[in-house]
Amino acid sequence: MAEFRRGFTAPKEVTGYFDGKTLKPAFSWLDVWGEEHAYAFTVAKATEAEVLSAFHRTIGEAIRSGKGFERWKEDVRAELRKLGWWGPRMVGDPTGEQPDRMVDFSRSRRLKTIFWSNINSARAAGQWERAQRTKKILPYILYVRTTSADPRSEHLAFVGIILPVDDPFWRTHWPPNGWGCKCQVRQISAREAENLLGRAPKDGGIIYRSSPPDLGPDLQHRNRRTGELTMVPPGIDPGWQTNAGLARATTLIENLEERLATTPTATATAILTDLWSDPYLQLAPRLEPKVWLPAGVSDRLAEDLGAKSPVVSITGAAIADRIERHRMSIEDFSFLPEILDQALVMPDRKGSDRGRTLYRMIGKAFWRAFVNVSENGYLRVNSLHQKNRKEVKAEFDRLGKDWPFGE
Repeated sequence: MAEFRRGFTAPKEVTGYFDGKTLKPAFSWLDVWGEEHAYAFTVAKATEAEVLSAFHRTIGEAIRSGKGFERWKEDVRAELRKLGWWGPRMVGDPTGEQPDRMVDFSRSRRLKTIFWSNINSARAAGQWERAQRTKKILPYILYVRTTSADPRSEHLAFVGIILPVDDPFWRTHWPPNGWGCKCQVRQISAREAENLLGRAPKDGGIIYRSSPPDLGPDLQHRNRRTGELTMVPPGIDPGWQTNAGLARATTLIENLEERLATTPTATATAILTDLWSDPYLQLAPRLEPKVWLPAGVSDRLAEDLGAKSPVVSITGAAIADRIERHRMSIEDFSFLPEILDQALVMPDRKGSDRGRTLYRMIGKAFWRAFVNVSENGYLRVNSLHQKNRKEVKAEFDRLGKDWPFGE
């Protein structure tokens, strides 16, 4: 495994993906499965939190500073020796399902697998995040030939595929597509895609095409540890049938909604305010199909409008609309947790008993948001606007309400 070039600085989307993972000790790599790897860090047989933390800390530093495998191996060896985990030792299965097993983290082959899988997953996630940010200019993805000396025939069948960034194919076939896979993709412009697709292949050359090859139906895989059944496309190793960046963005949202419903409002607001700086959450407005984002938590709005949950959500489409049509930035929406928690709540401007208008002054800026309760009982943000003092004062005058924000 080659060293990174000197002076290399990993992009924030790569470091953010890895640093944002939570530690999950596990006896088997099957204990953390599929999309769960997007937000959980695990190392098989690292069942103690201190050991897992040593792996996470040293790999994170390797990503940030551009260290290759040999330099990282020196770092993790020093950490594991301190903990008494360098060399063979017996490890028990916390579930009791399997007998104690011998593990030896000093073996280079095991360490290379740990290093390779984590480094390449983070890079893949970062590449997908960049593709989402730049897909208006470079709207297509090209699957390029692997650099492996002994490539898998199924992966060679993917070479030359050109599809839009948001094509469903990339949900399951974004490299790496298996253990040790060296396949890559490249983001290209519409003009380059058109030129390549119109090019006649030379003898033995790449055939560029706008549809994936038919390798047969997906295969059912049963996780022998959890019993979970998963459909895996042919040619993809079980467990690698996910797009790391996409999985991080979607699972981040799904898991957060569940946590927020039982978290105190003040704590939830702080969590959400910080979370909006996560580049993978900021991708949500660009995702297809529509995604609901947790925008904040408000017990008073839930009680006032009879909602099922205090969690307030907003669609990625609504955010994208404000960004496109009203030149707002994604950072503007990081104020939503505070607005929903602390804003002055007023009746709906159109008189609906299912909605409320919120006003909040942050710094010198005035913010107005509209929230309603959906037919199935959930709180939704319909819109967010930044207004000047004169505009907001005029609205209060029309409503016949006293001005609450001082001079």
